[in-house]
Amino acid sequence: MELALLSVPAASSPCPDWCQFPADLLVSVFASLDVMDLLTAGAVCRSWREHHLVACRLGSRGRNQSPCLLYADRDRGPNEATLRRLSTGQLRHVALPDPPLRSRFLVGSSHGWLATANERSELILVNPINGDQIALPLPFTIKNVRGRYNADGVLEGYDLLDLDLATRECNTQAEPDYLTLEEGRFYFYVRVVMSADPSSGNCIVMILHMPYATVSYARVGDENWTWIDVDQRCCQYNGFFYNDSDRLFRGIRQTGELHTIDLNGPVPVVKSILRPITSLVDNDRYIVQAPWGDILQVWRYGHCDRTIGNDGRWTARHKVYTVDLEEQKLVETQLAGLCTVHWFQHPILSSSE
Repeated sequence: MELALLSVPAASSPCPDWCQFPADLLVSVFASLDVMDLLTAGAVCRSWREHHLVACRLGSRGRNQSPCLLYADRDRGPNEATLRRLSTGQLRHVALPDPPLRSRFLVGSSHGWLATANERSELILVNPINGDQIALPLPFTIKNVRGRYNADGVLEGYDLLDLDLATRECNTQAEPDYLTLEEGRFYFYVRVVMSADPSSGNCIVMILHMPYATVSYARVGDENWTWIDVDQRCCQYNGFFYNDSDRLFRGIRQTGELHTIDLNGPVPVVKSILRPITSLVDNDRYIVQAPWGDILQVWRYGHCDRTIGNDGRWTARHKVYTVDLEEQKLVETQLAGLCTVHWFQHPILSSSE
């Protein structure tokens, strides 16, 4: 049996200075790391911290990231977020800029960014790794939202107007819903989806808002939200996802009908790609794209019990269907052993970017 002898350097041999590691190589390595490992690397020294921030802003990390749960821990500071790696329980704490995380309404996540609404119902995208923030158009630029001001001209709330889907105008004859500054966010941002890394300069943000679960969008840098009013079917949506391969959004309506929404031209183009499946609205419907490319519909059946706190909702069962566009039908699917699909009342709390 042969033994390999290791040469141990003398005590006087200088240790390598990892701070002097080539910058381009460090950034390349950091960009491939899991989020939790990237945060650990960024804490090694000041030099690595700077390169870690560069890697964060590149947004080029692989898609096979270990899922993490992000939340505000009551035992930490108001501006601290806790990341928990679901597979190992490892924790990391990150500092976020104002406003405090605990005061934000968390409404979406994508490409490593969180979509949050502050106490004035203003939508702000924040990167929890490097602390960057991007403000989106103000709420009163949504088609059916008006700012409500006091005698001194100070914004004190919002008026949510009814929409006439036939005329594509606000129904000014109906009494609006009067919302406080904080309440608005629960009506304006039911769902939030991003098409790309917001820092790339080519990101479209789509919001699902009330009434009638209609949708509006804005590109990062826009000053106003644009309402999608192609026809009267552009309502009663449950959710969306963005497909990088064809640059289209796909949305699911309460009936199970699927739409593609093309925002690449001068005006939105909406097409129905799956007929309505049911007229019975007895569950929540979600749409996701499987890793192998199929479109999945997840039907979540729940019950409401106010005695259990929060909103009293809990999931009784769910069904997963593969969408067969050629046959225009849904095929019930078992995902055991293939993948795990996560969905939440507020999906922002699950971050696997």
